[in-house]
Amino acid sequence: MGWKEGGAMVRIALCDDEFRILDDVSQYIKKYAEKKNSQDLEVFCFDSARALNSALEDNSTFDIFVLDVYIGDEMGTALAKSIRKRGIESPIIFLTTSVEHAPESFETSTLRYLIKPLDPQKFYEAMDAAFLQAEKVGERLIKLKTENGVERINANLILYSEAHNHYQYIMLNDGRQIKVRMTVAELYGILIKHDGFARVGSAYIVNLRNIKNVSNSEVHLYNNIIIPIPRGKHAEIKKAFWDYQYEGQED
Repeated sequence: MGWKEGGAMVRIALCDDEFRILDDVSQYIKKYAEKKNSQDLEVFCFDSARALNSALEDNSTFDIFVLDVYIGDEMGTALAKSIRKRGIESPIIFLTTSVEHAPESFETSTLRYLIKPLDPQKFYEAMDAAFLQAEKVGERLIKLKTENGVERINANLILYSEAHNHYQYIMLNDGRQIKVRMTVAELYGILIKHDGFARVGSAYIVNLRNIKNVSNSEVHLYNNIIIPIPRGKHAEIKKAFWDYQYEGQED
């Protein structure tokens, strides 16, 4: 462990309505950290889906989620869908006493579906897989200082950004808009570290993976968004788009 830049802690959200399970799984995670000789790990326990959603509303971020399928009167699968709708790609491990909801859980790209009582070895193997996946997700995260504090955003979720009055308005594919005070050049300097971004004129940055097509005067995104191309820039934008289509699809 300890893969995060600058030695930052790995944050694990554990959600179950039974305090005994919260304590037991916390102990498993503690033993897992000891086996890996790592101190860079924090566990945050939630006894309801509402409590975890509230933490996410307050911009808390987590690298791994461990969820019970039945959280009181709430379904962990619904909670997982809510997490994904926020654009969060962190790995999710489900704990349950039944395989009944396994097919539904995989709709949210669930990493593992573990049956209780937990087999320690299977849990440790699931954690190994979660750390590997979280590392890949972490490589795509960017940190931006917004009006609501520092936010971590997956670069893949950005549709485009538009400059206006010293601010950049970043549109995400879940419909959210993030406002940051910086220049276009500063934001582009951050995004260019992640393949698949191009400037369109002086005001726009577009995510090439979300372009549907490029006409002589406009960039058409999949969400029916149209961005004007400045005169004389069509060939440059077209080349960036086709270069990405043929060479940048590995991620």
